[in-house]
Formats: sequence, structure tokens, C-alpha cells
Amino acid sequence: YQRRVRGGIIGSVSLAWFLANVKTTYDTHCTYADHPGPKRVSFWTGNYSQMVAAQSTNTLFDLFRGWILEHGDTICFWRNTAPKWITSDPDVIRAMLTEITIFKKTDAIPNRTLFGQRITGTSSFLTVTDGQMWATKRKIMSPYFTKIHLTDMFENCHDYIRRGMESMMTDVKLGETNVDLVWFYGELFQFFLGSLGFDMGTGLVSENAKFHNKVIQGILKWVPLQFGATWQVAKMRFDPEVNETISLIVKLRNICGQILKKKLIEYEEEGAKPDDIAHHVISSNKKVDVNKGVNEIWTYMMDDMMTIFLVIDNMAKTLSIMMVRLMREKRVYDKLCEEVRKADLTNLQTMDKSLRYTEMVILEILRLHPTLMRGIRVTNEEVKLNNGLTIPKKGMIFFGQLILHKHPNYWKNPLEFWPERFESGSKNITPFTYLPFVAGPRVCMGKHLAMMSMK
Repeated sequence: YQRRVRGGIIGSVSLAWFLANVKTTYDTHCTYADHPGPKRVSFWTGNYSQMVAAQSTNTLFDLFRGWILEHGDTICFWRNTAPKWITSDPDVIRAMLTEITIFKKTDAIPNRTLFGQRITGTSSFLTVTDGQMWATKRKIMSPYFTKIHLTDMFENCHDYIRRGMESMMTDVKLGETNVDLVWFYGELFQFFLGSLGFDMGTGLVSENAKFHNKVIQGILKWVPLQFGATWQVAKMRFDPEVNETISLIVKLRNICGQILKKKLIEYEEEGAKPDDIAHHVISSNKKVDVNKGVNEIWTYMMDDMMTIFLVIDNMAKTLSIMMVRLMREKRVYDKLCEEVRKADLTNLQTMDKSLRYTEMVILEILRLHPTLMRGIRVTNEEVKLNNGLTIPKKGMIFFGQLILHKHPNYWKNPLEFWPERFESGSKNITPFTYLPFVAGPRVCMGKHLAMMSMK
């Protein structure tokens, strides 16, 4: 009898919980019923099954772009029972990127760890979500990436790129050797890290570029897959390659620790060196809240060092894509080669002037194949958008470069590869529709270094 009573109580509580969830979900559906967007596939999962299917074929942003073209510039879609918003409206994106007290970055996305193993965390100068910490780090890190400073660094950077190419080409026979462009440029740019001060006069980083590149490629392969279906993620956790990548991340963080220990000694004994990016990392973290513990500050510096290893690979990805596109675009290839053969690489100014078309090609590659594919913000308060839609407090809203950069409202022949569209610079580009380096206060600090090194 007692068992029946307990069973009845548990059944009643479970039913009450289920009915409460049904009512809550139904009320949420009713609240946003007038928001444009795709029809929910199911009551409980919303549009999630469509997104998972698209993600598995690498067409998620094609799905989002189709929804936007069909339903409007700002739409509501459903990830299970939670409403989310995605926009291609430049005015909304402007607000998302400039009104940083209303729209804040979120740390609730799993791309800073791999199954619990910390990669960059949420405290590095790029991923930091705390506003005060971000402002402090940016103020100290930004001068390193200015064009004025890069002018002074140009010769050293150029020398590292040249020596890296010579080293890597020793095993390449033209017309005979198969080269994986992603790995080739990935290794080259890990070599390039030496010019930013990581080598410490010993070749520590540049001579181990192959290993560092292996770690980075493993991270970039597996981390995005954490967004997949639960069963896929569970299966992935037991994949030997995933577990190898996790162990390699530990090794790379240990290398970062070795570099940091030596840099801290150098920093204390000789003072900060303007051409050493690790010294900027140390300076910026020394200014972080004094109430933070020593171990916490050390973790922040490690996150910054790992971030540098990772973001360098963005340039490698862009160049590898560019080379593939050039193989298919003879007109562009011939024009670029002619310019490169005549280029004056004496200094940064002469290079910029003599590689103008090359820059247009890179900008067009970044339009069609951006390394940053989306931005996410969470509202700090209820927000009414310019189109009348209301986003609740703690609502999540996205924008996608892969959507914006191919939107027919903002680009003529958006799917065509046509570098000449950048001949007048940004003059004919609608603001906040071209965001390879994002925009606003959080615009990528390293955009000038990226463009210089790719050219």
C-alpha cells in the first residue's frame, strides 16, 4: 500500500511538472508568435532538428540565410523550447557591436574548451566577457598592433616569413610533391610567431612549428563538433583522435607556461620590450583587478598565449583558401602575379602601395570565406529593435558574416568572386555589412598584423 502511495505521489508530481513545462513552453510560443521566422518542426525541439541536419553537412549558415531571405532581416527561430534571434539588419548589428552595456558577449558557448580541457577560457584579450577586464587588456594590447608599430616590426616579420618559406620548401619538389595548403600555411604562420617574440632567441617556437600546427589543426577540427547532437558528442568523446588532441592541448599549454616563466624573468630584469607580444600580455594582466589571486592571473596569461597560437591560424586558413580560388580564377591569378613580381617590399608603406590588387583579392576572400563566421550577444535588458521586435532580457541574438557577406541587398552579384568591388575601399560598402574583423569597440586588434602578414 505504501509503495502504491509513493508511486502515486511521484506520478502526480511528474505529471504536474510535465504540465507546467507544457504551459510554460506554450506561453513562450504565444509570446513570440508574431516574430517572423521559420515554422517550428516540433513543439519541444523547435527548429533544432533542421539545424543539426544542416550542421552535419556544413550548411548551417545556408539554412539561416534561406530563413532570412524568406522571412526578413531579423527572425526568431527555436532551439528546443528556447527562442533565439538572428539578424542581417545593419542597424541592429551596429547596436549589437557598439552598445556594449546592453548587448554583452556570452561565455555560455563550448568553443573555449575541449571536453573540459581549457584552451583559451573566457579571460583572454579576445574571448574575455568581463567588460572592465576587456577594457584594461585592450588598452595595453592595442598599441602593439598599430600600423606605426608594425612599420618598425616589418623587417623582422618579413625575415621570419622568408626563412619559414625556405625551410618548408626544402622538401617540396614543384610538380611532384602533394601539399596540403591548410597544413602548409598553418605551419608557416606558427613559424611566424617567432617574429612576435616567442622564439626568445632560441628558435623555441619557429623550430617546433610542425608540432604547434598539429595541435591547432586538431583543436579547429574537433571543437566546433561539440555543437552537434548529444549522441554525436558522446561518440566523439571516445574517439582516439579527440583524446590525442586533448593531450596535445595540455602539452601546448605547458609550452606556453615555459615561455611565460622565461618572459616574466626577462620582463622583471629588463623591463617591457615594445616588440615582444608576450611582454604586452604580462603588462595587460598586471593591470587586471588586484584582488585576483596569483594563480588566477597566471591562468589569464596562459589563456592569452593560447589565443595568440590559435588566431595566427586564421591567416593561414585565408591564404590556403585564396590559393585554391586563384587556381580557378585565371584572370585574377594573372593580374595578381604580375603585381607581386613588381612589388617593392622595402618597408610596410611601399608594400601596401605596390600590393593594392593583392589586398583587394584578400578582402574578397574574407568576404566569401570569413574566418569569423558569426557573432553572438546576450541582452542585459529588454530591447526593442528598430523593426518593432522586442528581445527579452537575457535573450540571445546572432549575426552571421556568411549571411551578411552574401546578402543580395548589400552586394552586387554576391556569390561572384570579384576583387575589383573593393577598388574604392569601403566607400561603396554599407556600414556593418562587411565584418571579417568585426567592428565597433571590439574590432579585431590584430587586423593590420593579419593583412600585413598575408600580403
